[in-house]
Amino acid sequence: MIKKAYYLYFLMLLPGALFCQSWKLELTSNVELRTLKLSNKAERDEKELGGASISLYQGATLVKQVKSNGNGDFMIEVPANGDFILVVSYQDCNAKKFSVNTMGVPKDLEGENFKPEFGIGGFLMAKALPGIDYGILNQPLVKIKWIADRKKFDHDESYTDKILDGLGRVAEAENKLIEQFLEEVKQGDAALKKNDCPLAKTKYEKAMSLIPGQAYPKDQLVKVGLCLKGNDDSVKKEQEAAAAKLAAEKAAADKLALDKLAKEKAEKEKLEAEKIAKEKAAADKVVAEKAAADKLALDKLAKEKADKEKLEAEKLAKEKAASEKAIAEKAVIEKVAADKLAKDKADKEKVEADKLAKEKAATEKTNSEKASAEKAATDKLAKEKAEKEKADKLANEKAASAKASADKAESERLETEKANANKAAAEKIAADKAAKEKAEAEKIAAAKLASDKALAEKTKKENAEKNANAKAEADKKAKEKAEADKLTKEQAESEKKKAEEEKAAKEKADTEKTALEKKAEPEPAKESTSTPKKEETKSPIIPKESDSKDEKAKKQKKGSSKHTIRQKL
Repeated sequence: MIKKAYYLYFLMLLPGALFCQSWKLELTSNVELRTLKLSNKAERDEKELGGASISLYQGATLVKQVKSNGNGDFMIEVPANGDFILVVSYQDCNAKKFSVNTMGVPKDLEGENFKPEFGIGGFLMAKALPGIDYGILNQPLVKIKWIADRKKFDHDESYTDKILDGLGRVAEAENKLIEQFLEEVKQGDAALKKNDCPLAKTKYEKAMSLIPGQAYPKDQLVKVGLCLKGNDDSVKKEQEAAAAKLAAEKAAADKLALDKLAKEKAEKEKLEAEKIAKEKAAADKVVAEKAAADKLALDKLAKEKADKEKLEAEKLAKEKAASEKAIAEKAVIEKVAADKLAKDKADKEKVEADKLAKEKAATEKTNSEKASAEKAATDKLAKEKAEKEKADKLANEKAASAKASADKAESERLETEKANANKAAAEKIAADKAAKEKAEAEKIAAAKLASDKALAEKTKKENAEKNANAKAEADKKAKEKAEADKLTKEQAESEKKKAEEEKAAKEKADTEKTALEKKAEPEPAKESTSTPKKEETKSPIIPKESDSKDEKAKKQKKGSSKHTIRQKL
């Protein structure tokens, strides 16, 4: 019967135990693909990547696998109480790892309303470049675990900072390799422009050895082949020279734009990093101050509670000692009274015995003197003695009975008083404890209300600051766009003015030349009334930017928070 009851109790507890383990950590993120196009400049394109594989492993076991959607977004649930590795992969790209530890959540938080979430800033997938050490990607880029102080899942900041430093070194190595490639291509372009075909071939081949698979150096090598074959066609040379000039001008403009974007990106990242550091320092300070205040309040409450309990214990001890002393004094008094009563009784019995002895002696003397009266006197005395002894016995029994009744009544009275005193003391202790608990609850509620009010005011202030910063950033972007548009307009007007001046100068030179030729002739046959036909001039070619400033700013903003993997912090 006992075993059956234990089994039923276990079945009753089992659903609750299973329910406590039913929560899962929900991870969300986004995946993008970066493509690199190199000519005599570097072009990077980033777009949302659908179809990337997101695999969750526990040790060597595949727990779950999902794919990113068309927007590059994905969501995956990580089971409770385990250590997992999240791997994001795509064809021909470096895989990225992410550590998730779901152990350490307090049991009192696990329940129906416990639904933890964590958002990863994003994964950027890219093809590996030759000669770059990507060994850091064998480690988890971020480690997520339960942070007891924050009571939530968050990343290990010190570990993330160390990984970001390593990823920064990888990015520097990639940029250095790309710069070497561009330098070789630019030197090849310069050599080809000067008809130094062997040097141009060497430079283009060197660039292809640094980063294979790029189309531009291959196309340029075709031109180098024609140059080596001795193609002296003047028109083609002029066309190539013009194309090279346009390419150089476009490359210079693109480089200027890239340098400006890079500078703006660096400044923006610096400002964001400083802002994040300030916000983090402020948040840490608030948390530390709140923790210190809470600890101080708890320590004070604990001290007050301990002092009050000590006073109550001392009071109870004193009351108990006084009660025990009163009982002991009463016992001493009762013992003295009993001893006195016993002594009085013994003295009375002795007096009576002495009196009887004297009377007996007198009687015997009288009997010896008066034999005839001895018998009558003896009988009388014996009768009186018997009656007196009977009366004394009855008196003693009555006195003993009265004393026992008095003792019993006094004992019952003392026990009743003691019980009433204990009951009153217990009721007083309970009332004091209830009053103390009520005061502590009211104090804690007041402290919590004040803390919530301060936090709300701080949040309101931070939101106001964020809105002001966002407005300032928008104003700054609008100003920069206006300045860029103005610069582009001024450049176009300058080039147009220059072309018009060149055209006017050429027309003036042609007019002067015609006048000199006419003057040199001995006698003109007929004066020409027609006006020399003006030479048609083409309007200056203004390089068209591949993207508007807004689109460039959008791309810059989109990738500004990425290294090799983006993080919120």
